[in-house]
Amino acid sequence: MTIKVSSAELRKARLGVCFVALIALIFVIVFSIQVFKGVAVPIFSINWLPNKAAIVNIYIEESVTTSTRDNRSQYTLYTPRIRYKYIFRDTEYIGSKVTWYDIYDDGFMLELGQELKRKFAASEPIDIYVNPNNPAESVLIKNIIWEHMSMLFIVFLISWTVLLWLLHVLVFKLKNKG
Repeated sequence: MTIKVSSAELRKARLGVCFVALIALIFVIVFSIQVFKGVAVPIFSINWLPNKAAIVNIYIEESVTTSTRDNRSQYTLYTPRIRYKYIFRDTEYIGSKVTWYDIYDDGFMLELGQELKRKFAASEPIDIYVNPNNPAESVLIKNIIWEHMSMLFIVFLISWTVLLWLLHVLVFKLKNKG
């Protein structure tokens, strides 16, 4: 069934779709940058060298979040904060980076913090990764932590889908036939 619309109504519809597409484009740009940062940095560190380090200090930082403004549901999330020293090419360095992202959770990061505390108490060395081009730069976990990237990827894919659908509507559905 074909519905006849005036050119003024068609112009208004195109303008509305363009406006929503512009907002979707902003979301696409923002989430594309976030996904690039989340994936590119660990990829750039693929050739970093493994090294042993001694833990100087470790504590698990807590963050209490609420799901409602009335504080009816509270969640405590954790992230390890660490300082470690390592020797690379006969020079001693101090590092503190655990992962590429500042992550709080009650699963992986809490378990990692507890494992690091256990190693600190036992004076066990930890494995870190050192940038051979800048030995002062190091990280404990250089991999992508996918469970923390999944929500970002979902929003990224949704924003791209919405943008492409709006462009499809603009180009193919709202064309001027007269």
